[in-house]
Amino acid sequence: MVRIPAEVPKKVHMIAACGTGMGALALLFREMGVQVSGSDVQAYPPMGDLLRKAGVELSLGYGPENLPKDTDFVVVGNAVSKDNPEVEEMLERGLPYGSFPESLAHFFLNSRCPIVVAGTHGKTTSTALLAWLLECSGEQPGFLVGGEPTNFGSSSRLGKGKYFVIEGDEYDSAFFDKGPKFLHYRPGVALFTSLEFDHADIYPDLDSIREQFLRFVALMPPEGLVMVCNEYPDAVEIARKADCTVETYGYGKDADWVGVLEEPPGVCGSLEISFRGRSVGTVPLPLSGRHNGLNVLGSLGLLSHLGFGLEGLKSCVERFEGVRRRQEIAGEVNGILLMDDFAHHPTAVRETLAGVRRRYPGRRIVAVFEPRTNTSRRNVFQTHYAEAFSLADVAMCAPVYRPETVAPGERFDPGVWVEDLQKLGRVACCFDAPGDMEKALTETCRSGDVVLFMSSGSFADLFERLKVNLGRMDRG
Repeated sequence: MVRIPAEVPKKVHMIAACGTGMGALALLFREMGVQVSGSDVQAYPPMGDLLRKAGVELSLGYGPENLPKDTDFVVVGNAVSKDNPEVEEMLERGLPYGSFPESLAHFFLNSRCPIVVAGTHGKTTSTALLAWLLECSGEQPGFLVGGEPTNFGSSSRLGKGKYFVIEGDEYDSAFFDKGPKFLHYRPGVALFTSLEFDHADIYPDLDSIREQFLRFVALMPPEGLVMVCNEYPDAVEIARKADCTVETYGYGKDADWVGVLEEPPGVCGSLEISFRGRSVGTVPLPLSGRHNGLNVLGSLGLLSHLGFGLEGLKSCVERFEGVRRRQEIAGEVNGILLMDDFAHHPTAVRETLAGVRRRYPGRRIVAVFEPRTNTSRRNVFQTHYAEAFSLADVAMCAPVYRPETVAPGERFDPGVWVEDLQKLGRVACCFDAPGDMEKALTETCRSGDVVLFMSSGSFADLFERLKVNLGRMDRG
């Protein structure tokens, strides 16, 4: 049996369809005119809504009956094991199948120039920004982002131009392919944003992650480019192994592309940029935070190397609206600003909170955290999370998501997190049930607060319920 057919299939079924990457791939198939069905255990916004709107037939839960009889190709998500009932049905019927990254590469990246964004932090925002800047330049790029770029209203698009911008994830591909996704993407140009330990469920240490990034840069063609952030020395050392041009960017004067960040209180600020000692202008920043300044700097440096003039890109940067669930302002109720953010790694938490504090000076910040990702549910960053959340005035922690899937000795402990934050002089609490957190938030929040939700999931719709509760009460 040929596992992946040469021709584009007519009917695709996707197992674990509502993940950010899988959902984006489903949208690409739909744009190509392919009929798509899918299944998952949850279908919360924004991906569930996007898929239904695109005409994807979604089933909640897994079962052999979910695979339509006329299915001629199956995409298997990396969250799915071999004993999944739909996988068993797929194998029993002898259906062709592939992982998400190899299916993307096989059906969508031929004859394109892939721009792959890799790194521990900043991938989603940088991928969306690069796609937007290319769009503003008339390039009509294809893209696949692990989120929903607000400027496009979709997490993926085929595009008609030369470039295809991809968020390159170092997480594994499928139960039958334990290599990182980004090894499938045939990079022509790469943006390497950062390197830290992450994905504690599959990587035992930082060295094992370094090895995967070494494999990634080894894929670069001699005529390619790696644009790497020199705020992360490990990333620079790895990038230098590539057999292509390497340029660095960062806030230090030893970088090729140097940014000087200006962040007056209450505004997003601007970035003065120079290249190897020569000033190339100042760019207004569309998003707050030191990390977003780096995202802009790396993206502009990469596009400059490809021949795009920075002067023409300035207004495009200013019109970039970001990505849903990345410092997304989701409403204001009785003077309480509600913000949604995906941040889960302690570095991302710290940078996000620092940016929010500068953007909203004088306002009390209430950070609401759900340990939900495979890394955040583990205690590998137990103390680091307390240090990161100490930038908030009030910190609240939801129960660990699916705690039974993590060994007790390896599990993140919200109680210890609270104790560590209290030692740092912060108000902190944790809860055994979402309802208890809802009650505490309703009683705690007051006019002027910024409430920042940090979760990779839906928070059991806590956000929407809180909006209703706050709207009913006098918060003076």
